[in-house]
Amino acid sequence: MVKRIIVILVCFFMMYGCAIKPVTGERGLMLVSEEQELRIGGQAAHSLNWSFGGEYRDAELEDYLGRIVNRIWSISERPHLPVSFHIQNTSMPNAFALPGYVAITRGLLVELDNEAQFAAIIGHEIGHVMARHSAGSISLGILQRAGLGMGGVGLSDDRGADVLMALGSVGSSRLLLRYTYSQELEADRRGVIYSAKLGYEPYETVTAWQRLEIAVGRYLKREGKGSWNGGFLRDIFSTHLVGEERDESIMSMIDELPPYLLHGDGKFSPFFLSVTGGLRDVNNAYLVFDDAERAFEENNYQGAAELLNQAIKINPEQAPFYFLRGRISLTMQSYDEANDDFNLALSLDNAYQPAFYALGVSEYKKDNISYALEYLKQSLSLYPRHPGSLYLSGLCYHAINRPDDALEYFVKFTGIVRKHHDVYGLIGMDYEKTGRISQAVKAYNAQINVEPNNRMGLYARQRLSVLRGYRR
Repeated sequence: MVKRIIVILVCFFMMYGCAIKPVTGERGLMLVSEEQELRIGGQAAHSLNWSFGGEYRDAELEDYLGRIVNRIWSISERPHLPVSFHIQNTSMPNAFALPGYVAITRGLLVELDNEAQFAAIIGHEIGHVMARHSAGSISLGILQRAGLGMGGVGLSDDRGADVLMALGSVGSSRLLLRYTYSQELEADRRGVIYSAKLGYEPYETVTAWQRLEIAVGRYLKREGKGSWNGGFLRDIFSTHLVGEERDESIMSMIDELPPYLLHGDGKFSPFFLSVTGGLRDVNNAYLVFDDAERAFEENNYQGAAELLNQAIKINPEQAPFYFLRGRISLTMQSYDEANDDFNLALSLDNAYQPAFYALGVSEYKKDNISYALEYLKQSLSLYPRHPGSLYLSGLCYHAINRPDDALEYFVKFTGIVRKHHDVYGLIGMDYEKTGRISQAVKAYNAQINVEPNNRMGLYARQRLSVLRGYRR
């Protein structure tokens, strides 16, 4: 029966779910409209922004690079789409583009030597958007879920403040899609074409990808991973051509270009290096900060604090430095000291969402529920689908016996994190409080399906035995 349904769905989608691809002109599976594509990109942008450290604040640099991005976008296949450019404040070397959102990380930008290399990397990412590769992958996912159902994310049963903090990033990095080998080739070709059309030296595309590979290797070595095998970067780059294979492929694409004219030397290296010079100086402080983060993750709090002080001495103007120092104090249950550092972070960047969330966690641990809710409201205004802020808001309203408000946030949370050790039991409790027994029974059953043997699972079993026969 299931196979028959899948066959029917496949036939339906093949008949009614095809569209013309804007780059190749070919027909292909496409269940996502351009309007939906933009909406999905907008929703994902918040998560990806904070998954990659938030924005690096340098208005002059962002304006300079943004003008290059806009020029590439203007000659692309879908120039009518809106676009914004961002520098992501992480040492991980990467770049990505969604409909309406183009970004490069600090960790990759410091490795590039000129505008042509930047244009090559960004042109490749824009090529993915113009070819609707993300929309095609989403369409395939819709088809798969229609027949196979959906999975979820599991979290540990620890109730500490560190677990509440960890909820801040659940699932966000999963939003980056892995492209197929052929899609990577197509994006490479678009990047080469865009560069040549704008008068950049297309041969710098080869150098750009070589520098990316070197940057990834250097980053992994610093992280103690040693190779591309395993982890997030492997997942992102697993379908990318690497080494001589990519070099030869790009050279062939350049050979196929129609005649093109370089503007100047086609590279503009001196000005590029001048404008990115400040970023390179700041990056030296972040290399120390990265060591502090690793020490923190290894529970070496004293070592992390010492490294943070070094990073702050190099550059005292970076909000993430004080945020991490606050996290150390929060872990040690020194809540007032933690709050001082979180507020210091906000004094440097008043839109630094992690600090608002951390203040919410700290106030919740101090039982200052009204203050916690105020900070969480500000966190959600910057990142509306932030899992941790949604869950903790639900906990706050649950604690002050406002079940309808608690349910609003818990239900939103389960729309993002589908498996969680306690949330369905909490939902069951709040449904009971509001007299919705049938919904409570469903929630308790969900709790047992997710986590039957923890304290909440045992509570759900007990409530189901009481509620049997009283459903309405």
